[in-house]
Amino acid sequence: MLVIGRLRALTVTVNEWMKGNTATACGRPGLLVLSFPVVIALWPLDPKDR
Repeated sequence: MLVIGRLRALTVTVNEWMKGNTATACGRPGLLVLSFPVVIALWPLDPKDR
């Protein structure tokens, strides 16, 4: 679910960039980068999920 959410956020970012909304698109990669450590921190909480 986390991977799907990240891919969706990336899609929205690219769409905004292609529309020319660079102000909106420039903040989104930062959010994606910040969410990566959260995903890594949550990974070991439920090892049976894999």
